[in-house]
Amino acid sequence: MTIARDAVIIEVGLNEGATRAVNPNIPITPGECASDALRCRDAGASTIHWHARDPSTGEQRLGDADLYSEALQAMRSGGLVGYPSYPVDAGLAVERRLDHVWELHARGELELAPIDLGSVSTIPWNKGLHDFAGLDALRARPGVVDNPLTFVLDAVERAGALGMPMTFGAFDVGCSRILRMLVESGRLHGAVLHKIFLSEGWAVGPLPSVAALDLHVAQLPEGLDGAWMVVPYSQSDPAVIEHLCRAALERGGHVRVGIGDSPAANPAATNAGLVEQVVVWARDAGRPVATTAEVRAFLGLAPPADGEATRGSGGPPTS
Repeated sequence: MTIARDAVIIEVGLNEGATRAVNPNIPITPGECASDALRCRDAGASTIHWHARDPSTGEQRLGDADLYSEALQAMRSGGLVGYPSYPVDAGLAVERRLDHVWELHARGELELAPIDLGSVSTIPWNKGLHDFAGLDALRARPGVVDNPLTFVLDAVERAGALGMPMTFGAFDVGCSRILRMLVESGRLHGAVLHKIFLSEGWAVGPLPSVAALDLHVAQLPEGLDGAWMVVPYSQSDPAVIEHLCRAALERGGHVRVGIGDSPAANPAATNAGLVEQVVVWARDAGRPVATTAEVRAFLGLAPPADGEATRGSGGPPTS
């Protein structure tokens, strides 16, 4: 299954854990995240990912359903498909990691279930210093994002039972292979979004390159009921981001950008400005930009209620 018109889904990573010391445009509060998301929608984005942050301190509150709820309601009323992150605290049992996801869905607010396919280590690399970074912090807390297979399968089963489409994160090539296994085992029903992370500063998986992207894509099942997108992550060079995104577009894939994903690459950019760049790259590849209505239909989600807004087409390109 492919999205109508071979249109490009543009997703935005609004903030992650980035600070305003790196980019002053990082949204923190629920209101800021919602407003920024709607600006991204007007520029051409259809899906939004963000981290709940303490409105006063900016600290991450990755499992705070109430903080997500405040922003999510505004995003959904604008036709966007938004979804949260999840906590990886050492003291939190793995099976409780997505409690806020199920709670937000029960409230009738969250439509898309985020599930990362596999466990990965935190390996922070500073390209400029040619050395590892943040080792003191790693000694103070576990440096592993723990997503064991049983957790993944249980989450997939629960999301499926709830009728929630899923967005998968693939941090290493094996994660994309797991998606094939989920399909072959008959566990997936309906369209999915599959995100391929290619990272410089978080040294997980192969070095970011078109060859690495192709290796991921080669693991996916033929005729995948869904769409895959590239996520250039923790990158310091905007030219690398553009190269990877253009390669994905040429291969029929989709794109995620965001000042939260790679704040050092564009320290003065806005999220909406990055979306406008992707609109230009999509047009260069001969592909239109997906409307919010098209993405919702692709995922099997209900259209926005009467009186709620949807963007009709990609926003104006930058020159």
